[in-house]
Amino acid sequence: MWDKAGNLVLPRANVMKLRDRLRNEEVAAGVALAHRRLTYPGRFPVRKLGESSRWSASGNHCSSRSFFDGRSRAVRSFREATNASTRRNLFPKRFFHGTQSLSARDYYDVIGVSQNASAADIKKAYYALAKKLHPDTNKDDANAERKFQEVQRAYEVLKDEDKRRLYDQVGPDAYEQAASGSGPDGPGPFGTGFANPFGFGMEDLFKDIFGNRDYGGADMKVSLEISFMEAVLGCKKTVVFQAPVNCESCGGSGVPPGTRPETCKPCKGSGMVVSQNGPFMLQTTCSSCGGSGKTVKSLCKMCKGNRVVKGTKSVKVDVMAGVDDNETIKMYRSGGADPESNQPGDLYVTIKVREDPVFRRNKANIHVDAAISVTQAILGGTIQVPTLTGDVVVKVRPGTQPGQKVVLKGKGLKTRNGSSYGDQCVHFNVTIPANLTQKQRKLIEEFAKEEQRDYEKDEAAPARASG
Repeated sequence: MWDKAGNLVLPRANVMKLRDRLRNEEVAAGVALAHRRLTYPGRFPVRKLGESSRWSASGNHCSSRSFFDGRSRAVRSFREATNASTRRNLFPKRFFHGTQSLSARDYYDVIGVSQNASAADIKKAYYALAKKLHPDTNKDDANAERKFQEVQRAYEVLKDEDKRRLYDQVGPDAYEQAASGSGPDGPGPFGTGFANPFGFGMEDLFKDIFGNRDYGGADMKVSLEISFMEAVLGCKKTVVFQAPVNCESCGGSGVPPGTRPETCKPCKGSGMVVSQNGPFMLQTTCSSCGGSGKTVKSLCKMCKGNRVVKGTKSVKVDVMAGVDDNETIKMYRSGGADPESNQPGDLYVTIKVREDPVFRRNKANIHVDAAISVTQAILGGTIQVPTLTGDVVVKVRPGTQPGQKVVLKGKGLKTRNGSSYGDQCVHFNVTIPANLTQKQRKLIEEFAKEEQRDYEKDEAAPARASG
């Protein structure tokens, strides 16, 4: 976690685990390099094997001579087994170079949307900017390609739910640093050219320290059932669900109305206390206040000091036109309330589209069945066919076969990029009458006799030709 001054604070157990891992990585890889000291976020030193480096900072930061002093048995064995020349050949020098910009532009500003913008709004804004800034249409602008790449990079993050969530949590600067790390010998967390001598990524390092915890309220998942036409045209719905909500009795403070928490005396409101373990000065969570920096004499009777209670939440959902069955809409910060008064969790709304008695859907294309009579199939004609925008007249060609289809161009759904429409396929089903009148039967029998004569004539023609 980070303290109020923006410095990395390591729990004691995780520091020890991290120290052991770094020592093992150094010995296993034989890292006798790092010719220039580099400070990781949180002031981790990288140095030449066996040399002591001072790791210090003011205030409550960790302070130590070294994570690993180079005097372990494994290190001594390594030194004794190899001379300086051999080590130089085995482990060539690596230099660290950082060119990361000091302040990254906010991705939302790059796209030109607010932080609460929906995925559809972000996509719409991106396509407009991409069209405007494309290098092919701005050949006279030397900065067009750079701006275009900047917009692309921002969109790649904001269109992905997981990347966007992480970006919202850490901000543009930290995200740019973390995103630029691509493993050993690739771009590292400090810009192009950083080589990681330990053989594992900084992402793994921070996962070991902090785990995969997501801060904020609980994410909630609900289902929303809509009709076929509501999915086609879009609609506005309201979902009601059970979720953690702020306690109304105390307003989310956790203490009775009219009272307020007091500053914790042992940690002086910082939420952390400093302890020394040999050469290490470690910060740990204050046991008196649990890390909040505040203490209370009495708790709210309604929420028992938890600040949130289980309640009912109502959220309006804007269902975009063309949404598909089982598609999930993410509503940012519309989930459960956070007891620590941080941002709420997210709400995931899974759309369930009811089947329609007339229309079937396959992505942007629509399918319908049309019944035609025997005479229409044989002689041809016209029929009325329903579409999403109303009935249209469709021509039936003479000799139409059962299952044959005709395609109505542009009568389907609007595609997601908004530049075109899908098609509508009309499938013909020939209806066979179950009951015939005497006249109909007689006509059909005459037709059958004529058909039989034509068949016999066709069969006899090859025989006469061969004779």
